[in-house]
Order: sequence, then C-alpha cells, then structure tokens
Amino acid sequence: MSILECKNISLIKNNHRILHNISLQIESGDRIGVLGPSGSGKSSLFRLLNLLMSPTQGQILYKDKDLQTYPPTQLRRNIGYVLQKPYLFGTTVQENLFYPYHLLGHTPDLREINTYLAQVQLATNTVEKKNTALSGGEQQRIALIRSLLMKPYILLLDEVTASLDEENTLLIEALIAHEQRLQQLTLLFITHNSGQAQRLAHKILYLEAGRIHSYCNATVFFSEEGNAHE
Repeated sequence: MSILECKNISLIKNNHRILHNISLQIESGDRIGVLGPSGSGKSSLFRLLNLLMSPTQGQILYKDKDLQTYPPTQLRRNIGYVLQKPYLFGTTVQENLFYPYHLLGHTPDLREINTYLAQVQLATNTVEKKNTALSGGEQQRIALIRSLLMKPYILLLDEVTASLDEENTLLIEALIAHEQRLQQLTLLFITHNSGQAQRLAHKILYLEAGRIHSYCNATVFFSEEGNAHE
C-alpha cells in the first residue's frame, strides 16, 4: 500500500527549477536511501514531504489524501524530519525529550528516554543538560530521539550521521534499523555514504539535477556497473 505518492512534482524558486516532474510511490515500511550529488534536490524533496514548502506544480498524497489538506502540526507528528544541522528548541535537553509526550497527551517516560540515550551512548544525566552544553553530534542524537519518541509513521533523515565518527554512525544506524522494524516505520534517508545506503536501504532513489535518475531495489542499484556513483 502506498503511504506517500508524488504526482508530477516540480519546484521552482527564484526562477530556478529545483525539482522536475518527480513522480514516485512510497510503500508503507519502505527503507529508501536517497542519493545524488549536492544540489540535486534531495533536501528540497524532504521539505515538500514535511510541508515546509509547497510544490510549484503537482500533488503529494499522504494516505491517499492531499498533503496540503492536513493541519501542519498533525502532519509533522506523522512524518518526522531530522535535519542535517540539528535543531533543538528551548534551552534544555529535557524540554526537547519531554515535548513529544506533552504533544501526544502522555506522561513523560524516563525509562523509555533512558533506553534511547543508552542506545546512542549518551548518559542518563544528558536530560539535565542545557542544549548549548552538547556537541553537534550529541545534538543530532537528541534530535533523532525526539523524533522517534513522537512515534511517526514516516521518518525523514537528512544526513543525520554526517557529523559523527564511525563508531557513533554505526550505533545510530543500528537504532534506526531497530526502530524501523519495531514500529514498521517508513524510512527515507539522505546520505552521501554508499556503504550506509547498502546497510540500511532496500530501495534507492537517485536524484540528479532535480530529476529521478533511478528508483529501484538497492541490490540492483549497487550491482549495476558504474551506477554506484561513489
């Protein structure tokens, strides 16, 4: 079943065409690695899918309903988006990790929070810290946990391991893979790391100059000679 569908999506900004007639179907439970050179439209596509921008032409459907008919707050509970440059609001980590519970009308669950912190090698007292006391990599991990606590149906990840070393990158990948299986998440992630794409994705969407160059099974994509674009 398609959970997301793009129908002839185009995006023009400042007289520059960023996306050209993008059409694709995303099935519930898909794990899609989104690849392509810088400036190919990957992040712009994610912003459209999270209702941070509107397409110039075409239509995006979420659960067979026009994306733009959903209230933004409701949509962003269902479609989580973790940016390459992490954004933490307020002043403390606690504000960020308690926020999903408040939004969902639940009591904050410290056991659940601590389990997530341990999975990404952050101490339990991280909750007590100010945002400014965290490194960029730590902020990225908190932003990811915050999104996972929202229990989204779809998770968009924009190079979330770009600022992490190899050890922490593999930890984040393990967490993402575990949560994807546990919650039956539909996962789309932007990466420039072909190894990461091969480890996490079962489909590859390759964009080039704002157009779909390839959308296929990951094994097929990486096995085709000259198509890995490393």
